[in-house]
Amino acid sequence: MEATVKQKLVSEFIGKCRSEGLSVTPQRLLIYQALVDDTSHPSPEKVYQTLHADHPTISLATVYKTLETFQKHGLVSLVTTLHNTLRYDPKVKRHHHIVCVKCKKVIDLEDAELDALKIPKAVTRENNLIDYSVHFNVICAECREKK
Repeated sequence: MEATVKQKLVSEFIGKCRSEGLSVTPQRLLIYQALVDDTSHPSPEKVYQTLHADHPTISLATVYKTLETFQKHGLVSLVTTLHNTLRYDPKVKRHHHIVCVKCKKVIDLEDAELDALKIPKAVTRENNLIDYSVHFNVICAECREKK
């Protein structure tokens, strides 16, 4: 991700925190920055491992609690509970994902055709649609080459 895009995401994050009444603490900034810097849609454990070496006072519980708070306030999105692990994404604007079922890699996919997908009546008949994203389960090129 380009530096200007990262800076924009962090600036928007700070503004959203303030509008949600959340303090912009050094730990919150560190955790959010770790999400922005890692395009793999990291799990809380991976965020913790990334930060712990340089910030040994941060705990795994703090990372989990902070990410849950971010999600609750719409500051990050929960990609899905893929492969029995939580994966977070700093992008909250609608986008889709390509997911490798072997290595568990998650790749962002922005596609106008998917954004304009006609929602089936079976979804909206008895439900209030909030949003949607499409996940494509694949075996990525790297995993295919390993065969």
